[in-house]
Amino acid sequence: MLRAATIMKAIEPRLTLADQWEHRCVKLTGDMKLLNQQKTEVEKEKEEVVTAKSKAEKDLEDALADARGKGIELQCLRDREAGLSADVEAAKKGLLAEKSRANQAEALLASAEKARQELVKLAEDSVKATEDNLKEQILLLAPDFDVSKIGAWKEVVDGVIVDPPPPEDQNVDLPPQD
Repeated sequence: MLRAATIMKAIEPRLTLADQWEHRCVKLTGDMKLLNQQKTEVEKEKEEVVTAKSKAEKDLEDALADARGKGIELQCLRDREAGLSADVEAAKKGLLAEKSRANQAEALLASAEKARQELVKLAEDSVKATEDNLKEQILLLAPDFDVSKIGAWKEVVDGVIVDPPPPEDQNVDLPPQD
């Protein structure tokens, strides 16, 4: 027993060292499990980052494609606006030209109306002068004849001298009858 106690005493530091190594191994095994768990989590996070990066890149590509498309649409709209602006300017110039022609036409129409009125007045005066001349001739031939019923605008209806019906064209001004 003594021998066994001596052997135990001799191996006791080694057993303590073995216990320490065993304790360290258990701790290292736990640490290895923890490291493996953390490694797995890091790998998952890495995959999530790669997935997020891939999604972000795709979103960026989509956004760029959309922006390019909208840029093209925007350029088309700008070109269309420029074309419409040119059309509006041309229409304004055309409108000014039409207004100028309308003013010229109005001036011409006013001048024609004035000439028409002068012509009507001249015709009335001519008819009146002719009527007066005719009445004078009749009175010269038949001094007792009643010329008051004679008129250039009067008509004979059923053997009677009557005033004419009112004209359909209201623009013609008839002279007053004597």
